Amino acid sequence: MSAPLSHPTFPRRRRGRPPTPGLRDRILRAAETIFARRDYHEVQMDDVVEECGVGKGTLYRYFPSKQHLFFAVMFDGIQRLRTELETAVGTEEPPAQKVHRIVHRTLAFFWDRRFFFSLIHRSEHKMTGEAREWLRYRSALSRVIRDTLEAAVAAGHVRAVDTRIATEILLGMMRGVNRYRADGDRLDDLVAAVVDVFMRGVGTRSGRRIVALKRRARA
Repeated sequence: MSAPLSHPTFPRRRRGRPPTPGLRDRILRAAETIFARRDYHEVQMDDVVEECGVGKGTLYRYFPSKQHLFFAVMFDGIQRLRTELETAVGTEEPPAQKVHRIVHRTLAFFWDRRFFFSLIHRSEHKMTGEAREWLRYRSALSRVIRDTLEAAVAAGHVRAVDTRIATEILLGMMRGVNRYRADGDRLDDLVAAVVDVFMRGVGTRSGRRIVALKRRARA
């Protein structure tokens, strides 16, 4: 299991009262709710103040700007997703089943966060300090998926493909399905569709059979 990433370095909070235990996380959860349902440019710091019930001065002591708050939410979110995926694949199940777990956990995580990373995706190509930090966090997340695919190749569940490219393909599929899903779509149906298409592309007959047996067992 990979070591936890260190928290990104932001400008020091302004001097004043010592930090209140748990308040930073409370602010992040409130901001996450807002950024998940609105475009970045529509969000005001006053919205976060109202959502989490702190004073504006307190908010700015922890996060000196909306951009700093936004990136803190992004880094916190991807770290939590990475932890969830590490838990999901830390089992004795066959690797092909772990691919299913990765897809399910990822789509479930973003189910109420459809627009969560829309701005950060546009920032990936701008080599600001925050964008570089984001790529570092994303690389650690991708590594969990790539390690799983490498295990699947070794087990004969996935063909001998370039697992780095296969990881990006799977991430791209999940991003597209989540971003453009219809209102009536069900999580389990989308998970099954993504896994089916992906495994038909890279999976061996043995790997596809394992996924199919797991799907029938859940039905």
